[in-house]
Amino acid sequence: MAANAPFDIETHALKFAPAYGEHDFADHLPMTVTALRELGADAGRVNSFAKLYAKRLRRKKAGKATIDGPLLSARAGDPTVYPAALNYFRDAIAHEGRAQVLGAHLPELTDSIATAAFHGVIRVAYGLIAGSDVETAAGLAYWHSQASPVKFARSIGAANTDPETLLADIASAYAKNRRTLKLDQTTISDRIAEVFAHPRLGAVLTRAAAADVPFEQIAAVALRMYLASEDFTALHCLTGVHATRVIAEHVVMDDAALRKALWSSLCAAYASIGAPPLEPLAPPPTHAPDWHVISSAAQSSQDEHDVKFAYSCQEEARHYGRDASYRYAAAKRLGLIVNGAA
Repeated sequence: MAANAPFDIETHALKFAPAYGEHDFADHLPMTVTALRELGADAGRVNSFAKLYAKRLRRKKAGKATIDGPLLSARAGDPTVYPAALNYFRDAIAHEGRAQVLGAHLPELTDSIATAAFHGVIRVAYGLIAGSDVETAAGLAYWHSQASPVKFARSIGAANTDPETLLADIASAYAKNRRTLKLDQTTISDRIAEVFAHPRLGAVLTRAAAADVPFEQIAAVALRMYLASEDFTALHCLTGVHATRVIAEHVVMDDAALRKALWSSLCAAYASIGAPPLEPLAPPPTHAPDWHVISSAAQSSQDEHDVKFAYSCQEEARHYGRDASYRYAAAKRLGLIVNGAA
């Protein structure tokens, strides 16, 4: 972006590739800008963050090539389809609206919800939060171009679908099979895929995918995972759960399939970080700083994950309660709590 030009969310996806760097990390800039604005950052702060972050991105104009729906579906998971997919989704949203396009395409993307560390679903959600057709299209195009549907192992054992029982079963399966799991992959997505592909863990996850767990319980588990581990994967789980809820609220459709895919992916992520013991959320922490302190720290951070995580914690707290626990999680990430004290 030009030295003094303000960040423009409506043109960003038309100028830059959706990923950068040796490992094709997802472009977080439009998501982080949206989170900063929602946290109350002024234009100067937003633009200074955007100017610095943009230096790492790949410039790549979208061009005019497009693709039709059936061919797009056939090329799911092909990163080179992104520019044409972006134009396809831009045109579709312009003619049919965001809700209609989301409702039409979510079914084929649902089984890839954890793809690219949940960044497809997260970018779509942030496009909706920003009210941007272009960003919503960019999120859908990125999700589609990275899609890697989950392949479940054959189910073994009783089909108990109680969330706490499933978590205990996953922890037990992990403990018994951790030596046969190879979790040294570079990316979160590859580690989650390794868990899904494992015969014993995959069998438990097949049962998890059959469990119709409400968003509120899924969100609670994601929060407990982060509090138990402060792990980078758990961070993405919490922001991914927030994003999936946002998308579901924008689409008139049965969201059971979305929730089942999200829940099973969350369970796989839990195993991928070593299935740590998850403590209950009660009693809540009593010494987390207030949101205005957390928001100020997040706005000052140059780490995109700090900003997005604090924003997701704030929004999930507003939606579900659990305010003290979400404040504690955000404050821990931001370094506002050291050795248990603020």
